[in-house]
Amino acid sequence: MLSTTSLAAGAPLNAETWADFVARLRHDCVGEGVREHCTADAAFLVEKRVWHAVPEDHSDTMRVYTDGHDEALEAFLAGLDAEQLAALDQAVEGAFSEADSYDMAQAMAKLYPESTLYHAMERWEFVCQHFTQSAADAFIKRKKHDYPDGLRVYVDATSYSWELNAIKAAILSGRIGLVPVLAAQAAAKGE
Repeated sequence: MLSTTSLAAGAPLNAETWADFVARLRHDCVGEGVREHCTADAAFLVEKRVWHAVPEDHSDTMRVYTDGHDEALEAFLAGLDAEQLAALDQAVEGAFSEADSYDMAQAMAKLYPESTLYHAMERWEFVCQHFTQSAADAFIKRKKHDYPDGLRVYVDATSYSWELNAIKAAILSGRIGLVPVLAAQAAAKGE
């Protein structure tokens, strides 16, 4: 469990939060955490799930788009009452859920012209990057309400990100650290 006195939770930079950050970085980049993601050169990317339309033969997943809101066909149907479901069945001359996608789309266009039924495939898009797994997890916990289709942590290898790796190595070796004089000056300024 991440402490509320952590940089990952938005706490200010001070000796305690710096030590916590370095410990988490050490865990994820040279410690036990490496086993979980199989690279010491890790960057923790938060990605959001997005759906995009694809040809029917590329996906069995059906989605409904209505006025900026996108949902699974099952969720759309679950929001309908018995009369509305019966109208869909009648429009396809059988069970709507067993109709082919063309007939489903035609029925939806007729009964719900503001909605579009489409075949979909999920894709994951970059949102932000973190030095540690716990910081990425904290972001997801804090912001998941803004991403209704979901967020995930993707661990990317930074093997060829020489600057990033050099900075992480310098932090872990103590060559880069919190300078007490600067920290005291920042505290005095209220930063």
